[in-house]
Amino acid sequence: MSAPGNTPSPDTSTKLIVLGIYLTIVILLMRFNPGMSIILLGLGIFAGLGYYAFKEQDDLRKKFTKPDTTDFATRVKLRYLDCQEKEEKFRSEAEGIRKSILTLREDLERSVAAGEEERNHATSLIKEFEAEFNLRHAKAAFFADCATKLKTLLDRYQLQESIIARKKELEALRSTNFDDEAALEETRYHLERDTIELDTITELGKEVFVSFKAEQAEELRDRLEKLRSSL
Repeated sequence: MSAPGNTPSPDTSTKLIVLGIYLTIVILLMRFNPGMSIILLGLGIFAGLGYYAFKEQDDLRKKFTKPDTTDFATRVKLRYLDCQEKEEKFRSEAEGIRKSILTLREDLERSVAAGEEERNHATSLIKEFEAEFNLRHAKAAFFADCATKLKTLLDRYQLQESIIARKKELEALRSTNFDDEAALEETRYHLERDTIELDTITELGKEVFVSFKAEQAEELRDRLEKLRSSL
């Protein structure tokens, strides 16, 4: 989730595309209108310098702006990142100690002419380094556990925030139920009225059709009677 107020900067590919279009326009203008191309080039340089100056200022502002530690999520996230950093630090130190122990053992094995005192000293150093190695691993494990628990807290907090947001969404949906019910009732009323009106029109059409047919039949009968009487 991006922080409020942060405007995402265009990526490198977008910048290159814009720069390519701009240079193409400048080159075309140089052929047909050199004066305009010089003005456009100057404006482009000015805009570019202004953009990078603004970006540098914005980066400095972000760098020196302290996060709001009064917010629960921010506090937990900062501690989570700190634990991750410390875990990585102690694991890195443990790896360095492991390499030192390995080097000291190899040097001890190669030094066949070394005296008893030197060997005892080297062996003692190896034990001391091993103790520091184990201590660094214990510290790294501690901060790893802390990071895991803090991540669990962050996930729970995110869940609670999601529940609150979804409750508000549900309340907003339910608040329109009565309006929707009224609209449904109005639509049903109009539908029933339109259905009755259509049925009435259909019946009237049938009556006109029947009446028309009857009148035609009566007229035809009269004509036939006249023809018959003239025979």
